Amino acid sequence: MTAATLTACAGQSGSPVAVTPARVISTPATSASSGPTATWALTGLPRPQGAVAGPALAIKVDNAPAARPQSGLNQADLVFECLVEGGLSRFLAVYQSQATDLVGPIRSARPVDAALLRALNGGIFAYSGAAEGEIAPVRATSTAFLLSNDRSPAPFLRLRSRTAPQNVYANTANLRAGAERLGAQEPAPAPLFRYGPPAAGAVGTTDAAIVVGSQSTSRWIWQGTSWSRAESGSAHLLADGAPVTAKNVVVLHVKVTGSGIRDAAGNEDPYVLATGSGRAEILRDGVLQRGTWSRPKLASPYAFTSDGGAAMTLTPGATWVELVPTTGSATYS
Repeated sequence: MTAATLTACAGQSGSPVAVTPARVISTPATSASSGPTATWALTGLPRPQGAVAGPALAIKVDNAPAARPQSGLNQADLVFECLVEGGLSRFLAVYQSQATDLVGPIRSARPVDAALLRALNGGIFAYSGAAEGEIAPVRATSTAFLLSNDRSPAPFLRLRSRTAPQNVYANTANLRAGAERLGAQEPAPAPLFRYGPPAAGAVGTTDAAIVVGSQSTSRWIWQGTSWSRAESGSAHLLADGAPVTAKNVVVLHVKVTGSGIRDAAGNEDPYVLATGSGRAEILRDGVLQRGTWSRPKLASPYAFTSDGGAAMTLTPGATWVELVPTTGSATYS
């Protein structure tokens, strides 16, 4: 796979712009086939006739306190939250069915991105910097086309209203155009989840407390039609004032090893393992499904099995995936 990189232009400027909240259609869908019943691979929502199912565009978005409020997260089909150094977390926001005028702040890659990108069939990966050890797994195994903010300014911009390093942003259409100019010809992703009625044994749940790291705690609260996110005790609001919401929240309990990479403060960058197996919970429609997740190797898809032995399913719409280390926790009420 040919990889190319782009960098930011410090002379460009911009300001946050309001973006239209994600339109969620509740029509059930069970496949991502072509034709009149075609659906988007990452949401299960109907794909309009003539809409192009292009590659996934994955963007690394910061979640440190100085990075908030972020932009563009509600337009993502899928968002992964993963532990990084210092007990903080970082997001991998994935776009296919929608675009956003502004997404960010965009930050550096981490080793876990390799496995997550591979699950998306590679696609396009936009990020801003990375130590050699952090990006090496992505280059080696992700099969993604890389767009980095370190070598060419074309698709990225810096907001004068934010201070570095939390000032790198982009427009998703510009990122896709930049990748195409550099020769990207990535395949579309395959479906990650199954959609349908909840598995037998699902129980009513309206509140989930998630601890990814010592400095990253969140809650997901059922609001009747979607889950609304709180971060560190306060509503998680975006730059346009909209609360972060999702139709599904998938919790994967994962193992974490050391990477040997340390930041300036001496904190080691954790290596979150997104393959293997472990406990899993899926929140959807105000109910909780408990079971396990399995992905034996990079080339394998994720499989979700309920404690009763049935497939755990999602409702069509945007999904957040919380990768919770064994040092973290997930509690439900």
